[in-house]
Amino acid sequence: MKTKRLLLFMIISVFTVATVGATIPQPVGLWTFDELNNLFKATIGNVLVPTDDASGYVQTFGPYDGKNAVLTHRGNGFAMDHGIAPNGGGTRVNDYTIEWDIMVPDFALYRSLIQNGAMNEGDGDVFIKNNTGVIGTTTMGWTSNMLVPGTWYRIVLSIQAGSFARIYVDGVLWKEGNAPAVDSRFSLAPVVHLFGDDDAENPELSCSRVAIWNTPLTSEQIAELGNATTPSTSMPVRKGLWQFDDSSNLMKATIGTDLVLTGTQTAVAGPTETNHATMVPLGSYLTMSHGMSPNLAGTFVNEWTLQVDFSIPKTETWYSFFQTGALTEDADLFVASSGNSSGRVANSIGTAQTGYSTNTLVANTWYRMLVSVKNDEFFRVYIDGMLWLEAPSQGIDGRWGLDNVLQIFQDNDGDDGDINCSELGIWDVALTADQALQLGNATNSVSGLRNVTISKTADLGQNYPNPFSQITTFPYQVRETGNVSFHILDVTGKEIQVVNEGLKSAGVYKLQFNSNKLTNGFYYVQMFVGNLMSTRKIIVAH
Repeated sequence: MKTKRLLLFMIISVFTVATVGATIPQPVGLWTFDELNNLFKATIGNVLVPTDDASGYVQTFGPYDGKNAVLTHRGNGFAMDHGIAPNGGGTRVNDYTIEWDIMVPDFALYRSLIQNGAMNEGDGDVFIKNNTGVIGTTTMGWTSNMLVPGTWYRIVLSIQAGSFARIYVDGVLWKEGNAPAVDSRFSLAPVVHLFGDDDAENPELSCSRVAIWNTPLTSEQIAELGNATTPSTSMPVRKGLWQFDDSSNLMKATIGTDLVLTGTQTAVAGPTETNHATMVPLGSYLTMSHGMSPNLAGTFVNEWTLQVDFSIPKTETWYSFFQTGALTEDADLFVASSGNSSGRVANSIGTAQTGYSTNTLVANTWYRMLVSVKNDEFFRVYIDGMLWLEAPSQGIDGRWGLDNVLQIFQDNDGDDGDINCSELGIWDVALTADQALQLGNATNSVSGLRNVTISKTADLGQNYPNPFSQITTFPYQVRETGNVSFHILDVTGKEIQVVNEGLKSAGVYKLQFNSNKLTNGFYYVQMFVGNLMSTRKIIVAH
């Protein structure tokens, strides 16, 4: 069965390295204003409800080609039913993060970004101030940096009751205000209002994206969010996500529909102390109702990506990852138990139809696997962000076309040994190599890069543009006077260039970096300020 004739395929062998930097949680609400006939549609969460005549909201150009925005006028706003349960020890939402991508044409009047009370019946709670372009409130205080009219910005408010209230712009901390009390002004009601205010301090602005999280993001995570003007390199929104962290309900979906178990499973330790897992034994499997619609003009889902965070308890054993067809058929991706005369090696990943990887797995080691499929074009397997296997795909509605359910860890003839899984995810697009690298590994650790004792993370923003051919800009902030240096490393962790910026006093800066000493590929930039360090991934494409 597994010794069928190999099809033509290509394998690219590269160094394995984990994604550097923070991993941004999935927002619980996301609105992008890209659909002309449905401006208020939610990408994630509940639809926004306009608080004025819907004809007053106009779709307009966003911060870059292909990105749209909504143009609001005085009195316009949105009711946001964010769906976040009370947290932080109170009866309201006390711990959260909100992001706005906005452009303001002038600073003639105050502009309210959010209103926690009834729409237009109270004062706004975060403003852009008139005449100056600073951000904040009298309660929180105001940023010392100022916005520029007609410029797109990504503004982020991160709140943790009793700890901090922070405002970031384009990934850099602009203001740390007084810590709000539980259930105070900055806690969220079940429904809040975007751009609402009781005394007309909400004139025209353009907004291309709003996102909300049920946790205060860290400085590093917000820096990773980047800015509004660079086309997003972040992940498309998953259609399904399962994390196995609730031992009382291992089948529970974080996004999508709960899994269905056939057979048995056991809650086990995952790749980190807070990331748990399930062990699915031989003969058992999980059924995933992915909820994706047929695409690429076929009757099946022909373009998709499956994420499996897994570890195998022993080597030289067959393991099945998934089965797209009937339960009586062969599975569609394996770990091989042994080598053969066709070039397959033990502990590699593949099928007889695609061939097998030259890279091999190690027992009791956690991996993040992405299977990226676009029928009629390619079939790719990434491990920890690196391409392990590439093969020609089937035609539309061929072997890797998905029906409305997918069997995980199922095979018809017992080639599905005990396997541990800490996370499953699925998308209705084929993720790119850049996106696979960005997703990193199952532990989200830094591998092969310079280590340093860090008492606090430095504030290095994501460079823009990225990828870039010659010149790119890194925004960064210095909190306390210190020597600033930037270290450029290749994917093996080898330091290949150092840029010394010298002694810098507290403030916000930008580094213009020239890639003329680098060849095409992925690199990491580490910024050091005293004992503080932050890392960013860059992509050079001359």
